[in-house]
Amino acid sequence: MQVWIGICFAVLLLPALVYDGRRDAHLLAIDADTLVLHPDLTRYAVRAGAGEFAAHCAQCHGSDAIGDPARGVPNLTDDDWLYGMGEVSDIERVITYGIRSDNPKAWNLARMPAYGTLHPSVNKNITPLDPGQIRDVIEYLYYLQGRSRDQDAVARGAAVYSNGGGCFDCHSIDGRGDSAIGAPNLIDKVNLYGDGSREALADSISNGRQGVCPGWIGKISPAAIRVMALYVYSLSHPAAAKAY
Repeated sequence: MQVWIGICFAVLLLPALVYDGRRDAHLLAIDADTLVLHPDLTRYAVRAGAGEFAAHCAQCHGSDAIGDPARGVPNLTDDDWLYGMGEVSDIERVITYGIRSDNPKAWNLARMPAYGTLHPSVNKNITPLDPGQIRDVIEYLYYLQGRSRDQDAVARGAAVYSNGGGCFDCHSIDGRGDSAIGAPNLIDKVNLYGDGSREALADSISNGRQGVCPGWIGKISPAAIRVMALYVYSLSHPAAAKAY
């Protein structure tokens, strides 16, 4: 009797398992950025993605996905994107290949030099900055944020930022960063590391920042990566998520 019940139960489950397999195939057959136009499929993906996120991403980003500025782990629930524009395909690329993960398809370009050390970069010829120059650059950044009136320090910091320090090369001349390479915006209120204080900025400039996010390609299935991407997208697009 127990064997017969087990066989019947397996038969009853079979259509559901096949149906999920078909949904996964359908999920991967559609362009990632148009999946939100398919509410039923997206609802399935978001539910599945929550479990995948808990298993693979929550250890760093937290179960609430708000990250940890003490370690430079970004908040995934806001609409501020360091890599790409926050589209499903951008998120999927990060999950797939990682950040500075040594995968050739990962975002590997933005590596913040440690300007307070003798050799700020291991692969570029970059001149160190002394403590006074670092303070002046911070004052210039505070000026861009509307928080500094020390015009002399601001002028000196602007010169270092735009010339000797070469900060503009990644963060752009206006300090707004470049999401194409993962260089953060320095004038908004979002801080990847620390609380935006002078001390936190000095730590970043002096010691550099080169955080790593692992790539999951070859470790979990393409379907699992896609549902995670849709789940993360839903966290940062609450209005759209309500439609699911």
